[in-house]
Amino acid sequence: MDISDNIAKINDKIESAATRSGRSSEEIKLIAVSKKKSTDLIAAAHHCGLTNFGENYLQESVEKISSINLNGIDWHFIGNIQSKKSSQIAQYFSWVHTIDRVKIVNSLDAAGQNLKVLIQVNVSDEKSKSGISESDLMPLAEIVIESKCLELKGLMALPSPPIDGKINEKEYEKMNMLSDQLKNYYSPANELSLGTSQDFELGIKHGSTMVRVGESIFGKR
Repeated sequence: MDISDNIAKINDKIESAATRSGRSSEEIKLIAVSKKKSTDLIAAAHHCGLTNFGENYLQESVEKISSINLNGIDWHFIGNIQSKKSSQIAQYFSWVHTIDRVKIVNSLDAAGQNLKVLIQVNVSDEKSKSGISESDLMPLAEIVIESKCLELKGLMALPSPPIDGKINEKEYEKMNMLSDQLKNYYSPANELSLGTSQDFELGIKHGSTMVRVGESIFGKR
């Protein structure tokens, strides 16, 4: 496995997808999802120019972040949040993508650390998925905006998986629409975290500014 080659291929795809959508690839952050990956692999990806890394599991990520000796990394928490772990998340991460309820907003804010946050939307209305409903989005956004330490930067979503190989593109369209609505109301919230290894080009087509890619960089777990 050649991580540098993998990253180069992904960057080429990001640039092509951005060009097709009339956008600049400079608008799009590549977040390397490094859960279950060693610090050596993270260091290799960082050496290739990546500075944004996403982690799902708090205890694992705290151990890695504490031990890794690299400058200029932004750590993104992209997993489910337990309110009792909020202080640790605030201590070790600069971004949180998975805000989905008032309790989490309050517990992260109470940690007293400045954090950039995204609200996770359950765009597919799947009961098994985290995320807030479309109707509850703006009330929660108001609470985040009024918090002391949290900086609302935009939205995040995990669209439903393909059925018979077909992706439900309407979910991506809806996220683009919701992102525009939020930006029109609160202009600093201009980020949209949408797209993984399987669908990041479609995410870019529909306004994504952050793509979360793990397998295509590091290989299968």
